[in-house]
Amino acid sequence: MRILNQLVVDVADKSFRNSEIPAIIYEAPTGYGKTTSSLNFYHVSRSYGLASGLIHVLPMRSIATELYCKMINSISDNLPNHCKEVGVDPIIKETMSKLSLSQDEIGYQFMDFIDPSKTPYFLKAILITTFNSFFHNLARFTVSELWKSRKHYETPRASILTSCMVLDEAHLYGGDPGSGDEKSLFTALVVSVKSLVEARVPILIESATLPDQLINILRSVIRDSGANPKIVSFKHGIKCGDNLMDGNVLECHDDEYLSKCLQLNWNTDVVSDDKVIDVVKNHVMSGHKVLVVRNTVEKAIETYCKLKEDLDDVELIHGRFTAKDRAKKLKLCRKAKIVVSTQVIEAGVNLSFNVLITDAASPSSVVQRAGRVLRYFEDRDAYVYVVESEGDYVYDREITTNFTSSLKNLVKDLKHVIDWRIPSDKTVDGRVSFLTLINQTYQGAIFNIDPRKYVMFSDVISSPTISQKVLSSTYAEFPGLLYSSILFPIYVGDGKLPDNLHELIENSVPLSLDFISSNLPTLLESMDGKLSVLELKCDEDFNVCELTKNEIDVQSIKKPIELLNPNQYRSGIPLSFVAKPKTYSQDLGLVVKK
Repeated sequence: MRILNQLVVDVADKSFRNSEIPAIIYEAPTGYGKTTSSLNFYHVSRSYGLASGLIHVLPMRSIATELYCKMINSISDNLPNHCKEVGVDPIIKETMSKLSLSQDEIGYQFMDFIDPSKTPYFLKAILITTFNSFFHNLARFTVSELWKSRKHYETPRASILTSCMVLDEAHLYGGDPGSGDEKSLFTALVVSVKSLVEARVPILIESATLPDQLINILRSVIRDSGANPKIVSFKHGIKCGDNLMDGNVLECHDDEYLSKCLQLNWNTDVVSDDKVIDVVKNHVMSGHKVLVVRNTVEKAIETYCKLKEDLDDVELIHGRFTAKDRAKKLKLCRKAKIVVSTQVIEAGVNLSFNVLITDAASPSSVVQRAGRVLRYFEDRDAYVYVVESEGDYVYDREITTNFTSSLKNLVKDLKHVIDWRIPSDKTVDGRVSFLTLINQTYQGAIFNIDPRKYVMFSDVISSPTISQKVLSSTYAEFPGLLYSSILFPIYVGDGKLPDNLHELIENSVPLSLDFISSNLPTLLESMDGKLSVLELKCDEDFNVCELTKNEIDVQSIKKPIELLNPNQYRSGIPLSFVAKPKTYSQDLGLVVKK
Protein backbone atom coordinates (compact mmCIF):
# COMPACT_ATOMS: atom_id res chain seq x y z
CA MET A 1 0.00 0.00 0.00
CA ARG A 2 1.28 3.49 -0.80
CA ILE A 3 2.30 5.38 2.29
CA LEU A 4 -0.37 8.10 2.13
CA ASN A 5 -3.12 5.52 1.62
CA GLN A 6 -1.90 3.85 4.82
CA LEU A 7 -1.83 7.25 6.53
CA VAL A 8 -5.55 7.71 5.74
CA VAL A 9 -6.30 4.36 7.38
CA ASP A 10 -4.17 5.28 10.41
CA VAL A 11 -5.98 8.61 10.81
CA ALA A 12 -9.36 6.86 10.63
CA ASP A 13 -8.26 4.22 13.14
CA LYS A 14 -7.00 6.83 15.57
CA SER A 15 -10.27 8.78 15.27
CA PHE A 16 -12.30 5.69 16.14
CA ARG A 17 -10.02 4.89 19.10
CA ASN A 18 -10.58 8.45 20.35
CA SER A 19 -14.36 7.95 20.08
CA GLU A 20 -14.54 10.29 17.09
CA ILE A 21 -16.24 9.64 13.75
CA PRO A 22 -13.64 10.36 11.03
CA ALA A 23 -14.26 13.11 8.48
CA ILE A 24 -11.18 13.08 6.24
CA ILE A 25 -10.22 15.12 3.17
CA TYR A 26 -7.59 13.24 1.16
CA GLU A 27 -5.50 14.75 -1.64
CA ALA A 28 -3.06 12.68 -3.67
CA PRO A 29 -1.82 12.87 -7.29
CA THR A 30 -3.60 11.26 -10.23
CA GLY A 31 -2.55 7.64 -10.59
CA TYR A 32 -1.54 7.33 -6.93
CA GLY A 33 -4.05 4.55 -6.24
CA LYS A 34 -6.44 6.30 -3.86
CA THR A 35 -9.15 3.68 -4.53
CA THR A 36 -7.52 1.21 -2.15
CA SER A 37 -7.82 3.75 0.66
CA SER A 38 -11.59 3.60 0.12
CA LEU A 39 -11.67 -0.16 0.70
CA ASN A 40 -9.36 0.07 3.71
CA PHE A 41 -11.45 2.94 5.12
CA TYR A 42 -14.40 0.55 5.00
CA HIS A 43 -12.32 -2.23 6.54
CA VAL A 44 -11.34 -0.16 9.58
CA SER A 45 -14.84 1.36 9.93
CA ARG A 46 -16.36 -2.12 9.85
CA SER A 47 -13.87 -3.43 12.41
CA TYR A 48 -15.20 -0.89 14.94
CA GLY A 49 -18.79 -1.88 14.15
CA LEU A 50 -19.59 1.57 12.74
CA ALA A 51 -20.25 0.75 9.08
CA SER A 52 -22.55 -1.92 7.68
CA GLY A 53 -21.29 -1.15 4.20
CA LEU A 54 -19.29 1.11 1.89
CA ILE A 55 -20.92 3.54 -0.52
CA HIS A 56 -18.32 4.80 -3.00
CA VAL A 57 -19.55 7.84 -4.93
CA LEU A 58 -18.11 8.96 -8.28
CA PRO A 59 -19.09 11.83 -10.59
CA MET A 60 -19.55 9.93 -13.86
CA ARG A 61 -21.05 6.63 -15.01
CA SER A 62 -17.94 5.74 -17.02
CA ILE A 63 -15.57 5.68 -14.05
CA ALA A 64 -18.22 4.17 -11.76
CA THR A 65 -18.51 1.26 -14.21
CA GLU A 66 -14.74 0.82 -14.26
CA LEU A 67 -14.45 0.72 -10.46
CA TYR A 68 -17.34 -1.73 -10.12
CA CYS A 69 -15.72 -3.98 -12.72
CA LYS A 70 -12.34 -3.87 -10.96
CA MET A 71 -13.96 -5.00 -7.72
CA ILE A 72 -15.99 -7.78 -9.38
CA ASN A 73 -12.97 -8.91 -11.40
CA SER A 74 -10.88 -9.17 -8.22
CA ILE A 75 -13.12 -11.81 -6.61
CA SER A 76 -14.89 -13.64 -9.45
CA ASP A 77 -14.24 -15.42 -12.72
CA ASN A 78 -17.88 -15.03 -13.78
CA LEU A 79 -17.51 -11.58 -15.31
CA PRO A 80 -20.22 -9.38 -16.87
CA ASN A 81 -19.56 -8.54 -20.53
CA HIS A 82 -18.87 -4.91 -19.63
CA CYS A 83 -16.10 -5.98 -17.25
CA LYS A 84 -14.10 -8.47 -19.29
CA GLU A 85 -11.78 -5.86 -20.78
CA VAL A 86 -11.16 -3.90 -17.58
CA GLY A 87 -8.77 -6.49 -16.20
CA VAL A 88 -7.69 -7.25 -12.64
CA ASP A 89 -6.04 -4.65 -10.42
CA PRO A 90 -3.68 -6.66 -8.14
CA ILE A 91 -3.80 -4.10 -5.31
CA ILE A 92 -7.61 -4.00 -5.32
CA LYS A 93 -7.64 -7.82 -5.44
CA GLU A 94 -5.38 -8.04 -2.40
CA THR A 95 -7.45 -5.47 -0.49
CA MET A 96 -10.75 -7.14 -1.40
CA SER A 97 -9.46 -10.47 -0.10
CA LYS A 98 -9.23 -8.97 3.40
CA LEU A 99 -12.93 -8.08 3.30
CA SER A 100 -14.04 -11.67 2.51
CA LEU A 101 -17.01 -10.61 0.40
CA SER A 102 -18.87 -12.60 -2.24
CA GLN A 103 -19.81 -11.27 -5.66
CA ASP A 104 -23.44 -10.96 -4.51
CA GLU A 105 -22.40 -8.44 -1.86
CA ILE A 106 -21.06 -5.92 -4.39
CA GLY A 107 -23.48 -3.77 -6.38
CA TYR A 108 -23.91 -0.54 -8.28
CA GLN A 109 -26.53 2.10 -8.94
CA PHE A 110 -26.54 4.47 -11.90
CA MET A 111 -28.44 4.64 -15.17
CA ASP A 112 -26.42 2.02 -17.08
CA PHE A 113 -27.14 -1.70 -16.77
CA ILE A 114 -24.07 -3.91 -16.29
CA ASP A 115 -25.50 -7.02 -14.63
CA PRO A 116 -28.28 -7.95 -12.16
CA SER A 117 -26.30 -6.51 -9.21
CA LYS A 118 -27.88 -3.11 -9.85
CA THR A 119 -29.48 -2.05 -6.54
CA PRO A 120 -31.55 1.15 -6.50
CA TYR A 121 -32.13 0.82 -2.75
CA PHE A 122 -28.37 0.69 -1.97
CA LEU A 123 -28.68 -2.71 -0.23
CA LYS A 124 -25.17 -4.08 -0.75
CA ALA A 125 -22.06 -4.38 1.40
CA ILE A 126 -20.17 -2.36 -1.22
CA LEU A 127 -22.11 -0.07 -3.54
CA ILE A 128 -20.63 1.96 -6.40
CA THR A 129 -22.83 4.86 -7.43
CA THR A 130 -22.81 8.29 -9.06
CA PHE A 131 -23.22 11.53 -7.15
CA ASN A 132 -26.52 12.11 -8.96
CA SER A 133 -28.00 8.78 -7.80
CA PHE A 134 -26.55 9.13 -4.31
CA PHE A 135 -27.93 12.61 -3.76
CA HIS A 136 -31.40 11.73 -5.06
CA ASN A 137 -31.59 8.92 -2.52
CA LEU A 138 -30.13 10.98 0.32
CA ALA A 139 -32.73 13.67 -0.39
CA ARG A 140 -35.60 11.13 -0.31
CA PHE A 141 -36.14 11.10 -4.10
CA THR A 142 -35.71 7.35 -4.58
CA VAL A 143 -34.17 6.91 -8.02
CA SER A 144 -36.18 3.80 -8.87
CA GLU A 145 -39.48 5.39 -7.86
CA LEU A 146 -39.42 8.93 -9.23
CA TRP A 147 -42.58 8.16 -11.17
CA LYS A 148 -44.43 6.92 -8.07
CA SER A 149 -46.63 9.17 -5.94
CA ARG A 150 -45.48 7.20 -2.85
CA LYS A 151 -41.83 6.34 -2.44
CA HIS A 152 -39.90 3.94 -0.16
CA TYR A 153 -37.33 6.62 0.47
CA GLU A 154 -36.15 5.50 3.92
CA THR A 155 -34.73 2.21 2.63
CA PRO A 156 -31.76 3.69 0.70
CA ARG A 157 -31.37 6.43 3.33
CA ALA A 158 -31.02 3.79 6.04
CA SER A 159 -28.22 2.21 4.02
CA ILE A 160 -26.49 5.57 3.51
CA LEU A 161 -26.68 6.54 7.18
CA THR A 162 -25.35 3.19 8.41
CA SER A 163 -22.47 2.92 5.90
CA CYS A 164 -19.16 4.71 5.54
CA MET A 165 -19.11 7.17 2.64
CA VAL A 166 -16.40 7.93 0.09
CA LEU A 167 -16.90 10.98 -2.14
CA ASP A 168 -14.31 10.34 -4.85
CA GLU A 169 -13.07 12.82 -7.50
CA ALA A 170 -14.70 15.51 -5.37
CA HIS A 171 -13.41 18.37 -7.53
CA LEU A 172 -16.05 17.41 -10.10
CA TYR A 173 -18.88 17.96 -7.61
CA GLY A 174 -17.69 21.43 -6.68
CA GLY A 175 -17.39 22.76 -10.20
CA ASP A 176 -16.10 26.22 -11.01
CA PRO A 177 -17.41 29.41 -9.47
CA GLY A 178 -20.35 30.60 -11.50
CA SER A 179 -23.97 29.75 -11.95
CA GLY A 180 -26.22 27.12 -13.46
CA ASP A 181 -25.66 23.40 -12.88
CA GLU A 182 -22.27 23.94 -11.27
CA LYS A 183 -23.83 26.05 -8.51
CA SER A 184 -26.41 23.32 -7.88
CA LEU A 185 -23.72 20.65 -7.72
CA PHE A 186 -21.64 22.64 -5.27
CA THR A 187 -24.71 23.31 -3.13
CA ALA A 188 -25.50 19.60 -3.09
CA LEU A 189 -21.90 18.76 -2.13
CA VAL A 190 -21.98 21.15 0.83
CA VAL A 191 -25.39 19.91 2.02
CA SER A 192 -24.33 16.26 1.61
CA VAL A 193 -21.17 16.69 3.69
CA LYS A 194 -23.09 18.67 6.32
CA SER A 195 -25.87 16.06 6.55
CA LEU A 196 -23.53 13.06 6.67
CA VAL A 197 -21.28 14.58 9.33
CA GLU A 198 -24.26 15.61 11.47
CA ALA A 199 -25.55 12.01 11.23
CA ARG A 200 -22.10 10.78 12.38
CA VAL A 201 -21.41 8.87 9.18
CA PRO A 202 -17.68 8.12 8.58
CA ILE A 203 -16.77 10.12 5.50
CA LEU A 204 -13.72 10.27 3.22
CA ILE A 205 -13.48 12.98 0.54
CA GLU A 206 -10.89 12.25 -2.15
CA SER A 207 -9.41 14.23 -5.04
CA ALA A 208 -6.16 15.08 -6.76
CA THR A 209 -7.07 18.69 -7.46
CA LEU A 210 -9.02 20.53 -4.78
CA PRO A 211 -8.39 24.30 -4.79
CA ASP A 212 -7.46 25.74 -1.38
CA GLN A 213 -10.72 27.70 -1.32
CA LEU A 214 -12.78 24.53 -1.69
CA ILE A 215 -10.77 22.71 0.99
CA ASN A 216 -11.31 25.58 3.41
CA ILE A 217 -15.07 25.55 2.73
CA LEU A 218 -15.28 21.80 3.33
CA ARG A 219 -13.26 22.10 6.55
CA SER A 220 -15.62 24.78 7.81
CA VAL A 221 -18.69 22.72 6.91
CA ILE A 222 -17.31 19.67 8.75
CA ARG A 223 -16.30 21.70 11.80
CA ASP A 224 -19.64 23.53 11.96
CA SER A 225 -21.42 20.18 11.72
CA GLY A 226 -19.77 18.93 14.91
CA ALA A 227 -16.75 16.94 13.72
CA ASN A 228 -13.00 17.47 13.71
CA PRO A 229 -11.86 17.59 10.04
CA LYS A 230 -8.62 15.83 9.17
CA ILE A 231 -6.66 16.59 6.01
CA VAL A 232 -4.20 14.10 4.53
CA SER A 233 -2.38 15.71 1.62
CA PHE A 234 0.47 14.66 -0.66
CA LYS A 235 2.63 17.79 -0.63
CA HIS A 236 6.26 17.98 -1.62
CA GLY A 237 8.52 19.06 1.25
CA ILE A 238 8.23 16.69 4.20
CA LYS A 239 8.76 12.94 4.06
CA CYS A 240 5.82 11.02 5.52
CA GLY A 241 6.44 9.51 8.95
CA ASP A 242 4.90 8.71 12.33
CA ASN A 243 5.69 12.19 13.65
CA LEU A 244 2.82 13.60 11.57
CA MET A 245 0.04 11.73 13.34
CA ASP A 246 -0.62 14.40 15.98
CA GLY A 247 -1.99 17.21 13.78
CA ASN A 248 -5.23 17.87 11.94
CA VAL A 249 -3.43 18.75 8.66
CA LEU A 250 -1.02 16.02 7.60
CA GLU A 251 1.06 17.15 4.62
CA CYS A 252 3.93 15.03 3.39
CA HIS A 253 5.24 13.23 0.33
CA ASP A 254 5.90 9.64 -0.66
CA ASP A 255 9.61 9.38 -1.50
CA GLU A 256 9.21 6.40 -3.82
CA TYR A 257 6.40 7.98 -5.82
CA LEU A 258 8.15 11.37 -5.87
CA SER A 259 11.31 9.87 -7.34
CA LYS A 260 9.27 8.33 -10.17
CA CYS A 261 7.57 11.67 -10.85
CA LEU A 262 10.90 13.48 -11.05
CA GLN A 263 12.02 11.11 -13.79
CA LEU A 264 9.34 12.53 -16.12
CA ASN A 265 10.42 15.28 -18.51
CA TRP A 266 7.31 17.46 -18.92
CA ASN A 267 6.88 19.55 -22.08
CA THR A 268 3.96 22.01 -22.02
CA ASP A 269 2.68 24.43 -24.66
CA VAL A 270 -0.42 26.45 -25.53
CA VAL A 271 -1.56 26.07 -29.15
CA SER A 272 -4.35 27.34 -31.39
CA ASP A 273 -7.15 25.07 -32.52
CA ASP A 274 -5.94 24.96 -36.13
CA LYS A 275 -2.67 23.33 -34.96
CA VAL A 276 -4.27 20.32 -33.29
CA ILE A 277 -4.18 17.96 -36.29
CA ASP A 278 -0.55 18.83 -37.08
CA VAL A 279 0.53 18.26 -33.47
CA VAL A 280 -1.13 14.83 -33.48
CA LYS A 281 0.54 13.84 -36.76
CA ASN A 282 3.99 14.97 -35.59
CA HIS A 283 3.80 12.89 -32.42
CA VAL A 284 2.37 9.82 -34.16
CA MET A 285 5.36 9.94 -36.54
CA SER A 286 7.57 9.82 -33.43
CA GLY A 287 5.81 6.67 -32.25
CA HIS A 288 3.85 8.33 -29.46
CA LYS A 289 0.37 7.46 -28.20
CA VAL A 290 -1.83 10.57 -28.29
CA LEU A 291 -4.96 11.54 -26.35
CA VAL A 292 -7.08 14.43 -27.65
CA VAL A 293 -9.74 15.72 -25.24
CA ARG A 294 -12.38 18.13 -26.55
CA ASN A 295 -14.91 19.93 -24.37
CA THR A 296 -17.95 18.97 -26.45
CA VAL A 297 -19.12 15.87 -28.28
CA GLU A 298 -19.47 17.84 -31.52
CA LYS A 299 -15.82 18.98 -31.42
CA ALA A 300 -14.66 15.46 -30.56
CA ILE A 301 -16.52 13.96 -33.55
CA GLU A 302 -15.19 16.66 -35.89
CA THR A 303 -11.60 16.11 -34.74
CA TYR A 304 -11.97 12.32 -35.00
CA CYS A 305 -13.25 12.53 -38.57
CA LYS A 306 -10.40 14.82 -39.63
CA LEU A 307 -7.77 12.52 -38.12
CA LYS A 308 -9.33 9.45 -39.77
CA GLU A 309 -8.81 11.02 -43.19
CA ASP A 310 -5.01 10.61 -42.96
CA LEU A 311 -4.26 8.35 -39.99
CA ASP A 312 -5.02 4.79 -38.92
CA ASP A 313 -5.67 3.38 -35.44
CA VAL A 314 -7.83 6.31 -34.26
CA GLU A 315 -10.66 5.74 -31.76
CA LEU A 316 -13.46 7.96 -30.47
CA ILE A 317 -15.22 7.81 -27.09
CA HIS A 318 -17.77 10.15 -25.50
CA GLY A 319 -20.96 10.09 -23.44
CA ARG A 320 -23.44 9.61 -26.30
CA PHE A 321 -22.67 5.96 -26.95
CA THR A 322 -24.85 3.17 -25.62
CA ALA A 323 -23.43 1.34 -22.62
CA LYS A 324 -22.75 -1.72 -24.80
CA ASP A 325 -20.86 0.26 -27.43
CA ARG A 326 -19.03 2.34 -24.84
CA ALA A 327 -17.61 -0.86 -23.35
CA LYS A 328 -16.42 -1.93 -26.81
CA LYS A 329 -14.96 1.52 -27.43
CA LEU A 330 -13.04 1.44 -24.15
CA LYS A 331 -11.53 -1.89 -25.15
CA LEU A 332 -10.37 -0.41 -28.47
CA CYS A 333 -9.07 2.74 -26.77
CA ARG A 334 -6.72 0.66 -24.62
CA LYS A 335 -4.89 -0.46 -27.76
CA ALA A 336 -5.25 2.58 -30.07
CA LYS A 337 -2.43 4.93 -30.98
CA ILE A 338 -4.79 7.94 -31.02
CA VAL A 339 -7.87 8.45 -28.85
CA VAL A 340 -10.26 11.39 -29.23
CA SER A 341 -12.49 11.86 -26.20
CA THR A 342 -14.58 14.21 -24.10
CA GLN A 343 -14.60 14.50 -20.29
CA VAL A 344 -15.60 10.82 -19.95
CA ILE A 345 -11.90 9.89 -19.91
CA GLU A 346 -10.99 12.63 -17.45
CA ALA A 347 -10.85 10.69 -14.20
CA GLY A 348 -10.54 7.13 -12.98
CA VAL A 349 -10.10 5.47 -16.39
CA ASN A 350 -6.76 3.69 -16.48
CA LEU A 351 -5.46 4.58 -19.92
CA SER A 352 -1.99 5.94 -20.50
CA PHE A 353 -0.55 8.10 -23.32
CA ASN A 354 2.68 9.94 -24.16
CA VAL A 355 0.84 13.06 -25.30
CA LEU A 356 -2.24 15.00 -24.18
CA ILE A 357 -3.86 17.65 -26.38
CA THR A 358 -6.73 19.22 -24.46
CA ASP A 359 -9.17 22.07 -24.89
CA ALA A 360 -8.75 24.78 -22.28
CA ALA A 361 -10.98 24.03 -19.30
CA SER A 362 -10.95 24.52 -15.56
CA PRO A 363 -7.44 23.85 -14.18
CA SER A 364 -8.73 20.92 -12.11
CA SER A 365 -10.07 19.25 -15.26
CA VAL A 366 -6.87 19.84 -17.23
CA VAL A 367 -4.80 18.33 -14.40
CA GLN A 368 -7.06 15.28 -14.36
CA ARG A 369 -6.64 14.91 -18.11
CA ALA A 370 -2.88 15.23 -17.70
CA GLY A 371 -3.18 12.32 -15.29
CA ARG A 372 -3.64 10.11 -18.38
CA VAL A 373 -0.08 10.97 -19.50
CA LEU A 374 2.53 8.30 -18.66
CA ARG A 375 0.27 7.05 -15.90
CA TYR A 376 2.55 4.07 -15.26
CA PHE A 377 5.85 5.94 -15.82
CA GLU A 378 6.44 3.75 -18.88
CA ASP A 379 8.51 6.46 -20.65
CA ARG A 380 10.34 9.66 -19.73
CA ASP A 381 9.15 12.40 -22.11
CA ALA A 382 5.61 13.63 -21.37
CA TYR A 383 3.75 16.22 -23.47
CA VAL A 384 0.77 18.45 -22.63
CA TYR A 385 -0.75 20.86 -25.17
CA VAL A 386 -3.59 23.17 -24.10
CA VAL A 387 -5.76 24.46 -26.94
CA GLU A 388 -6.83 28.07 -26.47
CA SER A 389 -10.56 28.55 -25.91
CA GLU A 390 -12.95 30.22 -23.49
CA GLY A 391 -14.40 26.96 -22.20
CA ASP A 392 -16.90 26.22 -25.00
CA TYR A 393 -19.76 27.19 -22.65
CA VAL A 394 -18.97 24.05 -20.65
CA TYR A 395 -16.57 25.67 -18.16
CA ASP A 396 -16.62 29.04 -16.47
CA ARG A 397 -15.28 31.53 -19.02
CA GLU A 398 -13.35 33.71 -16.56
CA ILE A 399 -11.69 30.76 -14.82
CA THR A 400 -10.76 29.15 -18.15
CA THR A 401 -9.25 32.30 -19.67
CA ASN A 402 -7.35 33.14 -16.45
CA PHE A 403 -5.89 29.66 -16.36
CA THR A 404 -4.84 29.74 -20.04
CA SER A 405 -3.28 33.18 -19.60
CA SER A 406 -1.25 32.04 -16.56
CA LEU A 407 -0.12 28.95 -18.43
CA LYS A 408 1.01 30.95 -21.47
CA ASN A 409 3.07 33.28 -19.29
CA LEU A 410 4.79 30.37 -17.57
CA VAL A 411 5.72 28.44 -20.70
CA LYS A 412 6.70 31.53 -22.71
CA ASP A 413 10.23 31.21 -24.07
CA LEU A 414 10.51 27.82 -22.31
CA LYS A 415 11.48 29.54 -19.06
CA HIS A 416 9.46 27.23 -16.82
CA VAL A 417 8.62 23.54 -16.69
CA ILE A 418 5.12 22.71 -15.47
CA ASP A 419 4.96 19.54 -13.40
CA TRP A 420 1.49 18.03 -13.84
CA ARG A 421 1.96 15.28 -11.26
CA ILE A 422 3.66 16.64 -8.09
CA PRO A 423 1.52 18.82 -5.76
CA SER A 424 3.56 21.61 -4.18
CA ASP A 425 3.20 25.22 -3.07
CA LYS A 426 6.81 25.88 -4.12
CA THR A 427 8.99 24.96 -7.08
CA VAL A 428 10.17 21.36 -7.16
CA ASP A 429 13.58 20.77 -8.69
CA GLY A 430 13.07 23.93 -10.77
CA ARG A 431 9.52 22.96 -11.80
CA VAL A 432 6.29 24.85 -11.19
CA SER A 433 3.66 22.54 -9.70
CA PHE A 434 0.16 22.31 -11.17
CA LEU A 435 -1.10 23.18 -7.68
CA THR A 436 0.41 26.65 -8.01
CA LEU A 437 -1.53 27.14 -11.24
CA ILE A 438 -4.77 25.98 -9.64
CA ASN A 439 -4.48 28.26 -6.61
CA GLN A 440 -3.43 31.25 -8.73
CA THR A 441 -6.40 30.75 -11.05
CA TYR A 442 -8.95 30.47 -8.25
CA GLN A 443 -7.46 33.25 -6.12
CA GLY A 444 -10.27 35.61 -5.19
CA ALA A 445 -12.91 33.41 -6.83
CA ILE A 446 -16.13 32.76 -4.93
CA PHE A 447 -17.77 29.34 -4.83
CA ASN A 448 -21.44 30.23 -4.89
CA ILE A 449 -24.21 28.32 -3.14
CA ASP A 450 -27.72 28.43 -4.52
CA PRO A 451 -29.62 29.73 -1.45
CA ARG A 452 -33.05 28.40 -2.44
CA LYS A 453 -31.71 24.94 -3.15
CA TYR A 454 -29.58 24.98 0.00
CA VAL A 455 -32.66 25.56 2.15
CA MET A 456 -34.75 23.05 0.18
CA PHE A 457 -32.06 20.33 0.19
CA SER A 458 -31.37 20.81 3.92
CA ASP A 459 -35.04 20.70 4.88
CA VAL A 460 -35.85 17.62 2.81
CA ILE A 461 -32.80 15.70 4.08
CA SER A 462 -32.93 16.66 7.78
CA SER A 463 -36.66 16.69 8.54
CA PRO A 464 -37.57 13.72 10.79
CA THR A 465 -40.72 13.14 8.74
CA ILE A 466 -41.92 14.54 5.45
CA SER A 467 -45.09 14.07 3.43
CA GLN A 468 -45.18 12.57 -0.03
CA LYS A 469 -47.06 15.68 -1.14
CA VAL A 470 -44.14 17.92 -0.13
CA LEU A 471 -41.68 15.65 -1.96
CA SER A 472 -43.79 15.72 -5.13
CA SER A 473 -44.16 19.51 -5.07
CA THR A 474 -40.43 19.93 -4.42
CA TYR A 475 -39.49 17.75 -7.38
CA ALA A 476 -42.01 19.59 -9.53
CA GLU A 477 -40.18 22.84 -8.70
CA PHE A 478 -36.65 21.41 -9.12
CA PRO A 479 -37.05 18.41 -11.49
CA GLY A 480 -33.33 17.96 -12.10
CA LEU A 481 -32.25 18.53 -8.46
CA LEU A 482 -28.56 18.76 -9.41
CA TYR A 483 -28.85 19.60 -13.08
CA SER A 484 -31.06 21.84 -15.16
CA SER A 485 -33.13 18.82 -16.23
CA ILE A 486 -33.43 15.09 -15.67
CA LEU A 487 -31.83 12.41 -17.84
CA PHE A 488 -34.12 10.32 -20.04
CA PRO A 489 -33.12 7.40 -22.32
CA ILE A 490 -33.25 7.57 -26.11
CA TYR A 491 -33.63 4.19 -27.80
CA VAL A 492 -31.39 3.97 -30.88
CA GLY A 493 -32.50 0.63 -32.36
CA ASP A 494 -32.78 2.17 -35.85
CA GLY A 495 -36.32 0.98 -36.54
CA LYS A 496 -36.12 -2.38 -34.75
CA LEU A 497 -38.08 -2.47 -31.50
CA PRO A 498 -36.44 -4.25 -28.54
CA ASP A 499 -37.63 -7.71 -27.58
CA ASN A 500 -37.04 -7.20 -23.86
CA LEU A 501 -35.93 -4.72 -21.21
CA HIS A 502 -32.31 -5.76 -21.37
CA GLU A 503 -32.16 -5.07 -25.10
CA LEU A 504 -33.81 -1.68 -24.52
CA ILE A 505 -31.25 -0.70 -21.89
CA GLU A 506 -28.32 -1.98 -23.96
CA ASN A 507 -29.39 0.17 -26.93
CA SER A 508 -30.29 3.44 -25.22
CA VAL A 509 -28.40 6.69 -24.68
CA PRO A 510 -29.36 8.84 -21.65
CA LEU A 511 -29.69 12.56 -22.47
CA SER A 512 -31.01 15.54 -20.54
CA LEU A 513 -34.55 16.62 -21.33
CA ASP A 514 -33.25 20.13 -22.03
CA PHE A 515 -30.91 18.77 -24.68
CA ILE A 516 -33.63 16.54 -26.14
CA SER A 517 -36.09 19.43 -26.24
CA SER A 518 -33.68 21.73 -28.05
CA ASN A 519 -32.93 19.08 -30.70
CA LEU A 520 -36.38 17.53 -31.18
CA PRO A 521 -36.71 17.93 -34.98
CA THR A 522 -33.51 16.06 -35.80
CA LEU A 523 -33.31 13.69 -32.82
CA LEU A 524 -36.64 11.99 -32.05
CA GLU A 525 -39.12 9.97 -34.08
CA SER A 526 -42.28 12.09 -34.30
CA MET A 527 -45.40 12.66 -36.38
CA ASP A 528 -48.20 15.25 -36.21
CA GLY A 529 -47.07 16.69 -32.89
CA LYS A 530 -46.64 13.25 -31.30
CA LEU A 531 -43.43 11.62 -30.03
CA SER A 532 -42.81 7.89 -30.10
CA VAL A 533 -42.17 6.39 -26.66
CA LEU A 534 -41.51 2.83 -25.48
CA GLU A 535 -43.55 1.82 -22.46
CA LEU A 536 -43.70 -1.09 -20.08
CA LYS A 537 -47.25 -2.45 -19.94
CA CYS A 538 -48.06 -4.82 -17.07
CA ASP A 539 -51.10 -6.51 -15.63
CA GLU A 540 -52.46 -5.37 -12.27
CA ASP A 541 -50.20 -7.71 -10.29
CA PHE A 542 -47.09 -7.00 -12.40
CA ASN A 543 -46.86 -10.73 -13.17
CA VAL A 544 -46.89 -10.27 -16.93
CA CYS A 545 -45.20 -7.29 -18.61
CA GLU A 546 -44.39 -6.41 -22.19
CA LEU A 547 -42.80 -3.55 -24.08
CA THR A 548 -45.12 -1.55 -26.29
CA LYS A 549 -44.76 1.48 -28.52
CA ASN A 550 -47.01 4.46 -27.89
CA GLU A 551 -47.29 8.12 -28.84
CA ILE A 552 -47.36 11.10 -26.49
CA ASP A 553 -47.92 14.78 -27.02
CA VAL A 554 -44.73 16.67 -27.85
CA GLN A 555 -45.44 19.14 -25.02
CA SER A 556 -45.00 16.33 -22.44
CA ILE A 557 -41.25 16.66 -22.77
CA LYS A 558 -41.45 20.06 -21.07
CA LYS A 559 -43.26 18.60 -18.04
CA PRO A 560 -40.87 16.10 -16.43
CA ILE A 561 -43.18 15.14 -13.56
CA GLU A 562 -46.00 14.31 -15.93
CA LEU A 563 -43.58 12.48 -18.20
CA LEU A 564 -42.62 10.20 -15.31
CA ASN A 565 -46.22 9.66 -14.20
CA PRO A 566 -47.70 6.44 -15.66
CA ASN A 567 -51.23 7.72 -15.04
CA GLN A 568 -50.71 10.07 -17.98
CA TYR A 569 -50.47 7.14 -20.39
CA ARG A 570 -53.02 4.63 -21.53
CA SER A 571 -50.66 1.68 -21.71
CA GLY A 572 -47.94 1.76 -19.04
CA ILE A 573 -44.72 3.23 -17.67
CA PRO A 574 -42.70 5.36 -20.14
CA LEU A 575 -39.15 4.04 -20.42
CA SER A 576 -37.57 5.66 -23.46
CA PHE A 577 -38.07 7.96 -26.42
CA VAL A 578 -37.32 6.56 -29.86
CA ALA A 579 -34.55 8.14 -31.93
CA LYS A 580 -34.94 8.87 -35.62
CA PRO A 581 -33.33 6.31 -37.92
CA LYS A 582 -29.65 6.88 -38.77
CA THR A 583 -29.01 9.31 -35.90
CA TYR A 584 -26.77 6.71 -34.23
CA SER A 585 -23.77 4.71 -35.38
CA GLN A 586 -21.38 2.41 -33.53
CA ASP A 587 -18.48 4.50 -34.86
CA LEU A 588 -19.66 8.04 -34.02
CA GLY A 589 -22.36 7.46 -31.41
CA LEU A 590 -25.49 9.59 -31.38
CA VAL A 591 -25.00 12.49 -33.78
CA VAL A 592 -27.33 15.48 -33.59
CA LYS A 593 -27.50 17.17 -36.97
CA LYS A 594 -27.98 20.91 -37.01
